[in-house]
Amino acid sequence: MLKLKSEVFVKPKFAEQNLPKFLTAEKQTTIAGNIEIKGIGLHTGNKTSMRLNPAPINTGYVFRLKKNGKLYQVKASYKNVRSTKLCTLISDSQGNSISTIEHILSALYAFNVDNIYIDLDSNEVPVCDGSSKEFVALLKKCGVKNQDSFKKFIKIKKIVEVKEGNKVVRVSPFDQTMITCNVEYDHRCIGKQSISIMLTSELYESQICQARTFGFLKDVEKLRKSGLALGGSLDNAIVLDDDKVINNDGLRYSDEFVRHKVLDLIGDISLAGHRIIGSFYTSHTGHELNVKLLKEIFKSTDNWELISSN
Repeated sequence: MLKLKSEVFVKPKFAEQNLPKFLTAEKQTTIAGNIEIKGIGLHTGNKTSMRLNPAPINTGYVFRLKKNGKLYQVKASYKNVRSTKLCTLISDSQGNSISTIEHILSALYAFNVDNIYIDLDSNEVPVCDGSSKEFVALLKKCGVKNQDSFKKFIKIKKIVEVKEGNKVVRVSPFDQTMITCNVEYDHRCIGKQSISIMLTSELYESQICQARTFGFLKDVEKLRKSGLALGGSLDNAIVLDDDKVINNDGLRYSDEFVRHKVLDLIGDISLAGHRIIGSFYTSHTGHELNVKLLKEIFKSTDNWELISSN
């Protein structure tokens, strides 16, 4: 892992072929069994049960919500995003919504799972400990199996950028999936933090998946009056008062905050539908700009092309 102090542009290194060698001849995957997780929703505070089930080829990530005796399906796609306020929320055309999807999708994307049904009995994914550590542990225990169809990838062809004030997110041509992230907060425990990491399941597990979501004590009352963070606690988030982290166990990494931003970004870019081959750079951003970047990418096929690993 390379720490960065300022904005870095990664020079593209294209292979002659459409895909780098490590991605060739890859088959689509799904999970090898079923996974069950129970917990509470970070924002709703509701108890929720989630079951992950294998899915056929070309399914992608599909949430299935059981509601009033009916089963509603919501595809995990940037086209279905309805809100990015403190989490990513998707909905179908009838208003059936699923929120806080980014942590489970981050783990699935990092571990190269292509097809899965995510069944819920409530409108929010369990927050667990505020990271994706539990999802990773369960995925490893369950295992991933190959399917009888080749993977497809989205290869970035030109630089695409979204900028709002000092907030910027961009993706550039590159021959793997690379993420560089900067954050800055006016707090002595955070300040300026930067990280650059290649997206592999090994690096994700060791460097990213344990990083928890975070918030400020001064904002809690306001958030709860707005119907947010109703399930938040020191068990599932890092909480900071005016000058310190108030969790008894402290931080898992000194730069846990920027690492969690990477975790969130990975979950958000999974909404593209396929693995994106490119180099991402973000600074001072969150869910809103992450989703806006996906929309900007897909505005024109000059920006991207869909390629197969066969």
